[in-house]
Amino acid sequence: MFRYIICFYFSFFTYVLKSQITGTCLNPYDTPESLVDILVGDGVEFFNATFSGFDCSAGYFDGISNIGFASGLVMATNGVDAITPGQFGFGGGGAGVDNDLVDQLIDVGALNTNLNNLIVLEFDFIPTSDEVTFNYVFASEEYPSFTCSQYNDIFGFFLSGPGINGPFTNNAVNIALVPDPNNLGVFTNTPVIINTVNSGVASGAYPESNCADIDPNWQDYSFFFTDNEVEESLAYPGFVSLYATANVVACDTFHMKLAIADVADGGVNSAVFLQENSFNSPPPIEYTIESNLVSVLNPNSSYIDNLYEGCGSASIIFERPEGIDGDIVFNYQVSGSATQNTDYIITNLTPNQITMLNGQPNISLDVLTVEDLTSESIEEIIIEILPVDYGCYESNPDTIEFQIFDQPELFLSVSSDALLDCPGDEANLNSLAIGGVGSLMEAPFSVPPYIYQWIGLSQGTNLTVSPNEPTSYCIQVTDVCGQTVSDCILVDIEIYDDLILSSDIVYTCTNQIEELCLSVEAGNAPFSFLWSNGSTETCIEDYPGIYTVTVTDECGIEETANAEIYLDAAPEVIFDAYQMPDENFGIQINNFTEPLDDLSYLWNFGDGLGSDFSDPETHFYEESGEYNISLSVITQINNCYNESSQIVQLAPLYYFYSANSFTPNNDLINDTFGPSIIGFETFEMFIFDRWGKQVFYTDNIDYRWDGTNNSIELQMDTYAYLINVKKYFDDTIYQELGPVTIIR
Repeated sequence: MFRYIICFYFSFFTYVLKSQITGTCLNPYDTPESLVDILVGDGVEFFNATFSGFDCSAGYFDGISNIGFASGLVMATNGVDAITPGQFGFGGGGAGVDNDLVDQLIDVGALNTNLNNLIVLEFDFIPTSDEVTFNYVFASEEYPSFTCSQYNDIFGFFLSGPGINGPFTNNAVNIALVPDPNNLGVFTNTPVIINTVNSGVASGAYPESNCADIDPNWQDYSFFFTDNEVEESLAYPGFVSLYATANVVACDTFHMKLAIADVADGGVNSAVFLQENSFNSPPPIEYTIESNLVSVLNPNSSYIDNLYEGCGSASIIFERPEGIDGDIVFNYQVSGSATQNTDYIITNLTPNQITMLNGQPNISLDVLTVEDLTSESIEEIIIEILPVDYGCYESNPDTIEFQIFDQPELFLSVSSDALLDCPGDEANLNSLAIGGVGSLMEAPFSVPPYIYQWIGLSQGTNLTVSPNEPTSYCIQVTDVCGQTVSDCILVDIEIYDDLILSSDIVYTCTNQIEELCLSVEAGNAPFSFLWSNGSTETCIEDYPGIYTVTVTDECGIEETANAEIYLDAAPEVIFDAYQMPDENFGIQINNFTEPLDDLSYLWNFGDGLGSDFSDPETHFYEESGEYNISLSVITQINNCYNESSQIVQLAPLYYFYSANSFTPNNDLINDTFGPSIIGFETFEMFIFDRWGKQVFYTDNIDYRWDGTNNSIELQMDTYAYLINVKKYFDDTIYQELGPVTIIR
């Protein structure tokens, strides 16, 4: 009684809704066949439908809700009307008995096996494949207040038939099992009841062990639970959304029993909602359609179903139905505005028919579009798949429609031609494809929309090159459908005249530091310099020599030249000059100056005359005297000058003669004595008698001895003379001695 009052109170205050689910059990949903027909979908033939339950305990529902589907079959232990928030009912079936539900409660160790408000819908069916499946929701007022309690409302989907061996009536199995939350394609052995799938929290004072004893992983199954305490669209505070599936034998007969009941009392109710037409055996004709863009476009792309001329093929892939052996023949008819073999080609060999051989899991009907290079409107291909007879059933016909579009035009934008300053400089080339089928693709890409191929080089939108000569770089872009476009970029190189290096030879007359500079013409400034003496300047200062300089321009082009500081020194002037011993007033000249090519000579003999011979050898003067003789030498290249001079003293040739007797008799012949001397500057003459007495003296060459001494004639005898002579330009006193006889 207490649980009953709570349910009423709760339902009363959750009535107001914007959108709600509603149910009906009225015609045409008031027979067992009509109820099963709500559930059954494709690939299932049913018969022998039976129903047991209280009035309006099963029916049709629809409306906007949060259970995951909009309509279907409902079986509610408080009546179909009570599924809508604000509406309520209290069942009407009273106590009931169902051995399968009871056995299931016993199997899970339930504390109470009393059933109330029992509802059972049964039918036989023939599946067209080896699998049946349907979607359902189990909802209950037991949530969340009676989790892990003895009020463990229960339901089951009991399947029996060929090859099935279970613990329930007619060897049935319950396919209302909890899926593995970590692998939804695998089911546990745990049935779906209040104490196995819930919020994961025991209610009030009820022990968790009541749930854990059934399945220790019961809390993990809260993954499937939806807390619906607000009851906006469905009049149950909690529900679980699941699906059921089972393996069967195609074209054999099976039996299904859907049963639900309250446990322990009939006051807090439950319901099972089965999605409309979800009980089916997979359709016998299974096929998928892949356009020629399905592998490259985003699955949500609005272009995914389009075909494009010349862009591969589209495929209709037929799958072999489960349980069907032997060859399967698929017949089809083709129509539409597109012309076969002009706009498209169907690649199979037999017209309007393909055959899936025995054991072959699938086969495809391929449509190859043709690029006709003509701009045209959208063209259609309509392929009608005719019914296929599988023995126990015949498939329904189906129609597939393709639309063929022209490929969007592909354009290519490339960077402008480039002009490099120097060979080997880098140029960054860019390209961008626009349009084509690649423009319809969205990231992330399974394949690249465009392939950029720099001809003979690498792939990619960009390319960095360093040519040493003008070069055209061409790129071809291919979009995902094979459409191509190309363009070229010229990378030119600035032309500079060859480097010209020049340097005047710097001449110097002495071995001293001079400045040497280099001039550069053409090339690509700025320039760098490296001299052989290590300098990196345009000009160097150094001693005479030959210097190598390497000039490098901005492009790294090198040119080497030699530059010179040329020492053009005149040689040291060395000569001697002396009076010839046998020539009066003549000199002998000897030039010892180092001879050089093209050396000029200038002699000055000191008498107003000169010579330009390198070695004039002799020179003659008009008279004796002291002469300054000089020699100047001049180099031809730089007029470097050097000179030397010396004094030459010329005297008449020295000559001495003296008679050995004279006759002082005044006959004017040999009357006096005196020497004949040439080439002297001073003169003294002494006369001595035989006893050494001086009898005469004179220092005048013109004053001769007349044979007297103090005016007294001396006797005839032999006397001696002593003559002192000083020559010109000679400080030596020369003596001449000899006898002289007076003859009377």
